[in-house]
Amino acid sequence: MIALYGGSFDPVHIGHLRIAEDIRETFSLRKVIFIPAYHSPLKPGSRASAEDRLNMLKLSIENNQYFDVDDIEIKRKGKSYTIDTILYYKEKIGYTPVFIVGTDAFLTLHLWKEPSRLLKNANFIVAGRDKTSFYEVVEYIKDYFPFVVLRKDTDIPKHEPSNVFYSDIRRLDVSSTEIRNRIKEGKSIKYLVLPEVEEYIFNKKLYGG
Repeated sequence: MIALYGGSFDPVHIGHLRIAEDIRETFSLRKVIFIPAYHSPLKPGSRASAEDRLNMLKLSIENNQYFDVDDIEIKRKGKSYTIDTILYYKEKIGYTPVFIVGTDAFLTLHLWKEPSRLLKNANFIVAGRDKTSFYEVVEYIKDYFPFVVLRKDTDIPKHEPSNVFYSDIRRLDVSSTEIRNRIKEGKSIKYLVLPEVEEYIFNKKLYGG
Protein backbone atom coordinates (compact mmCIF):
# COMPACT_ATOMS: atom_id res chain seq x y z
CA MET A 1 0.00 0.00 0.00
CA ILE A 2 1.16 3.52 -0.79
CA ALA A 3 0.38 6.76 1.04
CA LEU A 4 0.24 10.30 -0.30
CA TYR A 5 1.91 13.15 1.55
CA GLY A 6 0.85 16.55 0.27
CA GLY A 7 2.06 20.00 1.23
CA SER A 8 3.83 23.16 0.13
CA PHE A 9 7.26 21.86 1.23
CA ASP A 10 8.59 25.41 1.17
CA PRO A 11 11.21 24.15 1.86
CA VAL A 12 11.08 20.44 2.67
CA HIS A 13 12.89 19.77 5.96
CA ILE A 14 13.92 16.92 8.23
CA GLY A 15 10.60 17.06 10.07
CA HIS A 16 8.71 16.20 6.88
CA LEU A 17 11.11 13.37 6.11
CA ARG A 18 11.01 11.93 9.62
CA ILE A 19 7.20 11.92 9.69
CA ALA A 20 7.12 10.09 6.35
CA GLU A 21 9.70 7.53 7.47
CA ASP A 22 8.04 6.84 10.83
CA ILE A 23 4.60 6.49 9.26
CA ARG A 24 5.96 4.24 6.52
CA GLU A 25 7.44 1.91 9.13
CA THR A 26 4.47 2.06 11.50
CA PHE A 27 1.89 1.25 8.82
CA SER A 28 4.14 -1.06 6.74
CA LEU A 29 3.68 1.09 3.65
CA ARG A 30 5.29 0.11 0.38
CA LYS A 31 5.85 3.72 -0.64
CA VAL A 32 5.25 7.30 0.49
CA ILE A 33 4.63 9.69 -2.38
CA PHE A 34 5.31 13.38 -1.73
CA ILE A 35 2.96 15.67 -3.67
CA PRO A 36 4.02 19.34 -3.66
CA ALA A 37 1.17 21.79 -4.18
CA TYR A 38 1.36 24.24 -7.05
CA HIS A 39 -0.49 26.75 -4.90
CA SER A 40 -2.24 25.95 -1.62
CA PRO A 41 -5.63 27.71 -1.27
CA LEU A 42 -5.14 27.99 2.50
CA LYS A 43 -1.64 29.46 2.48
CA PRO A 44 -0.19 32.70 1.11
CA GLY A 45 1.82 32.47 -2.10
CA SER A 46 4.79 30.15 -2.01
CA ARG A 47 8.14 31.76 -1.34
CA ALA A 48 10.00 29.43 -3.71
CA SER A 49 8.82 28.50 -7.18
CA ALA A 50 7.07 25.20 -7.80
CA GLU A 51 10.13 24.06 -9.76
CA ASP A 52 12.50 24.85 -6.89
CA ARG A 53 10.29 23.16 -4.30
CA LEU A 54 10.04 20.10 -6.52
CA ASN A 55 13.81 20.00 -7.01
CA MET A 56 14.44 20.25 -3.26
CA LEU A 57 12.06 17.35 -2.67
CA LYS A 58 13.83 15.24 -5.27
CA LEU A 59 17.19 15.97 -3.63
CA SER A 60 15.78 15.03 -0.22
CA ILE A 61 14.41 11.63 -1.19
CA GLU A 62 16.83 10.41 -3.85
CA ASN A 63 18.53 7.97 -1.48
CA ASN A 64 15.35 6.48 -0.02
CA GLN A 65 13.85 3.70 -2.13
CA TYR A 66 10.56 3.96 -0.22
CA PHE A 67 9.98 7.62 -1.09
CA ASP A 68 8.84 9.11 -4.38
CA VAL A 69 7.63 12.48 -5.70
CA ASP A 70 4.66 13.16 -7.96
CA ASP A 71 4.36 16.59 -9.57
CA ILE A 72 0.71 16.07 -10.55
CA GLU A 73 -0.48 19.23 -8.75
CA ILE A 74 2.32 21.33 -10.20
CA LYS A 75 1.48 20.14 -13.72
CA ARG A 76 -2.20 20.85 -13.08
CA LYS A 77 -1.32 24.43 -12.06
CA GLY A 78 -3.80 26.76 -10.43
CA LYS A 79 -4.96 26.09 -6.88
CA SER A 80 -4.14 22.61 -5.58
CA TYR A 81 -7.15 20.77 -4.19
CA THR A 82 -6.58 17.49 -2.38
CA ILE A 83 -9.94 16.09 -3.51
CA ASP A 84 -8.79 16.22 -7.15
CA THR A 85 -5.58 14.36 -6.33
CA ILE A 86 -7.40 11.76 -4.21
CA LEU A 87 -9.93 10.99 -6.95
CA TYR A 88 -7.12 10.72 -9.51
CA TYR A 89 -5.19 8.26 -7.33
CA LYS A 90 -8.28 6.26 -6.42
CA GLU A 91 -8.76 5.48 -10.10
CA LYS A 92 -5.04 4.97 -10.71
CA ILE A 93 -4.26 2.51 -7.89
CA GLY A 94 -7.62 0.74 -7.62
CA TYR A 95 -8.07 1.05 -3.86
CA THR A 96 -8.86 3.71 -1.28
CA PRO A 97 -6.03 6.29 -1.19
CA VAL A 98 -4.26 7.04 2.09
CA PHE A 99 -3.35 10.66 2.83
CA ILE A 100 -0.79 11.74 5.45
CA VAL A 101 -1.41 15.02 7.25
CA GLY A 102 -0.24 16.76 10.41
CA THR A 103 -2.63 17.50 13.27
CA ASP A 104 -2.74 21.25 12.64
CA ALA A 105 -3.61 20.77 8.96
CA PHE A 106 -6.23 18.12 9.76
CA LEU A 107 -7.97 20.51 12.16
CA THR A 108 -8.61 22.84 9.19
CA LEU A 109 -10.16 20.12 7.03
CA HIS A 110 -13.61 21.75 7.11
CA LEU A 111 -12.06 24.63 5.13
CA TRP A 112 -10.79 22.34 2.35
CA LYS A 113 -12.67 21.84 -0.90
CA GLU A 114 -15.45 19.23 -0.51
CA PRO A 115 -14.14 17.86 2.82
CA SER A 116 -16.91 15.30 3.35
CA ARG A 117 -16.47 13.94 -0.16
CA LEU A 118 -12.74 13.82 0.46
CA LEU A 119 -13.16 11.75 3.63
CA LYS A 120 -15.63 9.44 1.89
CA ASN A 121 -13.02 8.63 -0.77
CA ALA A 122 -9.87 8.34 1.33
CA ASN A 123 -8.35 7.25 4.61
CA PHE A 124 -6.22 9.69 6.57
CA ILE A 125 -3.18 9.19 8.77
CA VAL A 126 -2.86 12.08 11.21
CA ALA A 127 0.63 12.63 12.61
CA GLY A 128 0.08 13.49 16.27
CA ARG A 129 1.53 16.73 17.62
CA ASP A 130 1.51 16.14 21.39
CA LYS A 131 -0.51 14.44 24.13
CA THR A 132 -3.43 16.85 23.86
CA SER A 133 -3.74 16.76 20.07
CA PHE A 134 -5.51 13.37 20.08
CA TYR A 135 -8.39 14.82 22.09
CA GLU A 136 -8.53 17.82 19.77
CA VAL A 137 -8.93 15.43 16.83
CA VAL A 138 -11.64 13.47 18.70
CA GLU A 139 -13.70 16.61 19.34
CA TYR A 140 -13.09 17.96 15.84
CA ILE A 141 -14.39 14.80 14.18
CA LYS A 142 -17.46 14.80 16.45
CA ASP A 143 -18.23 18.39 15.52
CA TYR A 144 -17.58 18.30 11.77
CA PHE A 145 -17.44 14.73 10.46
CA PRO A 146 -19.43 12.35 12.71
CA PHE A 147 -19.44 9.64 10.01
CA VAL A 148 -15.66 9.25 10.30
CA VAL A 149 -14.14 6.38 12.31
CA LEU A 150 -11.16 7.47 14.43
CA ARG A 151 -8.65 4.67 15.01
CA LYS A 152 -5.31 4.13 16.69
CA ASP A 153 -4.43 0.77 15.13
CA THR A 154 -2.34 0.34 11.98
CA ASP A 155 -4.53 -1.97 9.88
CA ILE A 156 -5.58 0.26 7.00
CA PRO A 157 -8.37 -1.28 4.89
CA LYS A 158 -7.93 -1.18 1.13
CA HIS A 159 -11.56 -0.69 0.18
CA GLU A 160 -13.13 1.03 3.19
CA PRO A 161 -12.80 4.84 3.31
CA SER A 162 -13.68 7.36 6.04
CA ASN A 163 -11.13 6.09 8.55
CA VAL A 164 -8.76 8.46 10.33
CA PHE A 165 -5.72 6.80 11.87
CA TYR A 166 -4.13 8.84 14.64
CA SER A 167 -0.43 8.05 14.98
CA ASP A 168 1.70 8.96 17.99
CA ILE A 169 4.96 9.34 16.11
CA ARG A 170 8.14 11.24 16.74
CA ARG A 171 7.71 14.93 15.87
CA LEU A 172 10.72 17.14 15.29
CA ASP A 173 10.16 20.77 16.24
CA VAL A 174 11.03 22.18 12.81
CA SER A 175 8.93 24.30 10.47
CA SER A 176 9.38 25.73 7.00
CA THR A 177 8.50 29.16 8.37
CA GLU A 178 11.32 28.94 10.91
CA ILE A 179 13.77 27.94 8.18
CA ARG A 180 12.76 30.81 5.91
CA ASN A 181 13.07 33.26 8.81
CA ARG A 182 16.51 31.96 9.76
CA ILE A 183 17.71 32.42 6.19
CA LYS A 184 16.42 36.01 6.13
CA GLU A 185 18.22 36.67 9.41
CA GLY A 186 21.47 35.16 8.15
CA LYS A 187 21.32 32.25 10.60
CA SER A 188 22.37 28.67 9.96
CA ILE A 189 19.85 26.08 8.74
CA LYS A 190 22.35 23.24 9.02
CA TYR A 191 20.71 20.03 10.34
CA LEU A 192 17.23 21.47 9.73
CA VAL A 193 17.33 20.46 6.06
CA LEU A 194 19.48 17.92 4.25
CA PRO A 195 22.89 19.22 3.09
CA GLU A 196 21.84 18.96 -0.56
CA VAL A 197 18.83 21.19 0.12
CA GLU A 198 20.90 23.69 2.11
CA GLU A 199 23.34 23.95 -0.79
CA TYR A 200 20.49 24.31 -3.31
CA ILE A 201 18.85 27.11 -1.29
CA PHE A 202 22.02 29.15 -1.06
CA ASN A 203 23.12 28.52 -4.64
CA LYS A 204 19.73 29.72 -5.87
CA LYS A 205 19.53 32.51 -3.26
CA LEU A 206 16.07 31.41 -2.14
CA TYR A 207 14.14 32.99 0.72
CA GLY A 208 16.30 36.10 0.74
CA GLY A 209 19.52 34.16 1.33
